[in-house]
Formats: sequence, structure tokens, C-alpha cells
Amino acid sequence: MQAVILAAGSGSRLQRVSNGLPKCLLPIGGRPLIEHQLEALSDAGVGNVLVVVGHQADEVRKTLGNRVEYVENTRYDATNSLYSLWLAREWVKEPFVLLNCDLLFHPDILHRLLSHGGNALAFDSTSTLGKEQTKVAVQEGRVVDVGKDLAPELARGENLGILCFDDKGVHALFSRAHALIENGAEKSWVIEAVRSVCSAVNMRALNVAGLPWVEVDFPNDLERAQREVWPAISKSRWKRTIHWRTTRYLFLAALIAVLVFAGLEEAIEFGFYTGTEDVAWTSESPKDAESLYLKLPRGRQRWWITTRGKPLSANLSGPTPVVVEVRLLMPPGTVEAESYVVQVSVDGKPFWSSLKATPDEDTSMHDAVVGDRDRVKFEIPDGNHLIEVDLLAGTSDRFLGRIRYPEPVSKEDPEENEQ
Repeated sequence: MQAVILAAGSGSRLQRVSNGLPKCLLPIGGRPLIEHQLEALSDAGVGNVLVVVGHQADEVRKTLGNRVEYVENTRYDATNSLYSLWLAREWVKEPFVLLNCDLLFHPDILHRLLSHGGNALAFDSTSTLGKEQTKVAVQEGRVVDVGKDLAPELARGENLGILCFDDKGVHALFSRAHALIENGAEKSWVIEAVRSVCSAVNMRALNVAGLPWVEVDFPNDLERAQREVWPAISKSRWKRTIHWRTTRYLFLAALIAVLVFAGLEEAIEFGFYTGTEDVAWTSESPKDAESLYLKLPRGRQRWWITTRGKPLSANLSGPTPVVVEVRLLMPPGTVEAESYVVQVSVDGKPFWSSLKATPDEDTSMHDAVVGDRDRVKFEIPDGNHLIEVDLLAGTSDRFLGRIRYPEPVSKEDPEENEQ
């Protein structure tokens, strides 16, 4: 796996704070921005890296030395990113990652982008989708269009500027780039070539909402990168590399305890919480999922625990309203609310819900901070339906979930502590 970083531009909109430095050398967390990208690429196992330089090319070479290879866009002031990519056409020999040099991102974004192979694009469904944002249209998990001119009502989120391509994608991308350059589109953006590639190959859309990132285009972006985004990235990386070393044995003991408790709970009759109406919400047991009870001031709640990529699934008969309830399991020590995205599928047709997990002070687990309960409500029509619930994006890989539906209950049915 190779990587190409486009770093030829002058960053004219940052001149007030850049002191003439190219974007990729702007200081964030005590290091140039591009150093963070190179570290993330190395951690993800990406091999050779090519940096397309232009503005202040010698400064970039001086900073990076022989750790990377270079192609110089000597016409950077008269061309744009598409032309810089086109200059890399002879260097790219295999699947590769394409990066804009002004992107600061959590390394997990790259790991997730590469985890399934093929062609993929990272986007954020929580973006404001303004005029300057490169927007992404998604259908059934596939990118169908991308561009700044895309109507916001058709978009699912904002493109980050980090993509990966397999052999077929590489051929489609450079073929389209070459055609555009031949037709005089030297001032076009890379995204114009990507737009065409989406119709030629299957490009997967990866929603990274909840993970910290920022595109540094304006002075306020740089300030945000330094003040908010880098500290968030640094904090989570420290937890992952250091905290795990000191607590892994406690984690394993807690996990064993959870599994043992999950085995014992089968002997306990599961009830439901009855409200003021003669309708109770009951939970359908997901297939092949571990369950546990959370202790709360008002009693106990039964939940099912799983990880990203292993959705909770259950069959329900309609017509009926359905409530999917989720609690994000955040790393120990988490004190701030964290954004995440849940994907609910009905008979294989997904829809997404962007949520925010606030640490619940009334409940806890040995190895995680439990987020408050979030709900996704919808209705299913007549017939039997497969409901699936998965964590699509966020700062954690684990969550608790319940798939619930209403059932009429008798006046004589006893109330339980279940909520």
C-alpha cells in the first residue's frame, strides 16, 4: 500500500498566520501538520509515501528529508490539486491512500478506511454542509456523487479529503485525471476526477462522525486544530497506548465477570417496565448476543452488548412501532460527551442516526464509562422483518443495545424494575 500527499498549494487563505510556511508545515502539537499524517500512515502499515510539493518545496524537503519521495509541481501557482495528482501517475504502482496535506485526523479514521480494502472515502455526517464543504451523496453505503456544488439536501455529509483506491480504482482515477488534464482542466480539483470514479467503481462511504478531524483552510481552522482537535486526538491515543498497558489485567478480569454474570442471568425472569398506558415496551432477544444487567437507582435494565461490525439483530412482526435503544461504552476516564452514529437496518435497508453520548453517573461498568440512553424510533409494516443495529462511527467500538416493541398487557401483570 502506497500513499500520495498533495502538498503543492500556497495556502493563500492562511497567509495571515502562516508566516509564509506551506500548509503542511504549520505547527500543531509541537510538530508540522504533515508529521501527524506520516505517523498515522506508518501506524496503519502504509509503505512508500510520495509528497507532491510546490510552494516552498525546499522547506518541505528539508523538514521531511529522505523519509518520503517527492514530485514537484513547478506550476503550482497556475494549476490545482488535480494537476498535482496527475504528476504522481508514474509513481503509483499499487493500491494507495490519497491525502490532502491540510487534514489533521484521528488515526482510527485511516485504520477504518483501510480495514475492508477496496475503494473508500471518509466523510462526516455531522458536518454543517456549507458552501465551502465538499459534500458527499451516499446510497446503500456507496458514494454516488461528491462535490462542492452538490445540493445539501442530497448530501449525507462532508468529504474529509482522505481516500483509498484498489487496483481498479487506481486505473479509473488516473484515466479520468489524464482525460481532464488533456481537456485543459489543469485548475480543477482532485474531487472532479473522484466524482467520475464513483460511477466506474464501487466506492464505499465511511462515516467517521464522532472522531476528531479538521481541514485547515482558514486561520480559525488552525486555531481549532491546535486548541481542540489535536488535544482530543492526543488524549485518545494516550489512552489507547498507555492506559491499556496498565489496566489490561483488570479489563480481562472485568470481562470474565461480565460473561459469568451473563450466564447466570438466564435463570432470572425478564419483565418489562409498565407506564401509565396499557401498553408495555418489551425487548426482543437479539440473535447470538451476550446480555447483561445494568444497575440503576430505579432498578435494573437488561441490555445486550456487542462491538462495531457485529450488529444486534432480531426478527419482528409488523405492523408495529419499534424503538431501538443504545448506550455507547466509552473508554475509562471519559468525562465529556462524545458524538457517535448508529446504523439501523430494516430488511437490509439502512438509515443512520447521529447521537451524543453523555456519561451516565448513575450506572457504570468495570471497563467502560456508560453513556446515557439514546433512542431511535420508527415503524415497520405488515409482515416479518429483520432489524439490525450497529455502531457506524464514533470514538468507541462497543455499545449496549435493545430492540423493543409494544405489547398489550393485562391490568394484573406485575410491574417490574426494568426500564
